[in-house]
Parts: sequence; structure tokens; C-alpha cells
Amino acid sequence: MDAREIISVLDEKGEVSLETWKPLSVKKNRDGTVDVLYKNLHVGRDDDPVFLWIYANVLEDEWDVRILERITFQKEDLAWILRYVPKRGEGL
Repeated sequence: MDAREIISVLDEKGEVSLETWKPLSVKKNRDGTVDVLYKNLHVGRDDDPVFLWIYANVLEDEWDVRILERITFQKEDLAWILRYVPKRGEGL
């Protein structure tokens, strides 16, 4: 399944409405999963948009995409998370 097909399946299933979310990026992983990043078309501002990240399993033989995790966030949330993610070799 290519990126457009993955986006289409999620929209058709009612998981992520393309009327609300604009797809920005799809990253396919070697293990059969994908990371999909969307931007909200109605909430947030141009300088501070609201994003949706989806981690999903792609079932090629069933022509299905199953969401494993979803997170809605803004840029400020990323800055907060990155402050607390330890650098390699650092512990708490």
C-alpha cells in the first residue's frame, strides 16, 4: 500500500477525517507499521498548529490499516517532551 492508499483507508474507515486533518507525511517502517502526521485544518493557528501523529499497522493482504497509537499535540508539547528525553548515556 502506498502513502495515498493508507491515508484513504483511514479516511474511509472514519478513523481520520480529511475534512478535519490534512496529511503532511507518511513514513513506512520495516516492520509493517507506518507513522502518519496530520495537521488540523480548524483548530490552532498558522504559527501554532495542532498535529495528529498516528502509529498504525498496515495489513497489505487484508487491505487494511489498524491504528495502534494516536497522539494530538502542538509544537510547545514537542519542546516540553524533548527537554525531558535523556540524551544518550544520560539517566535520571
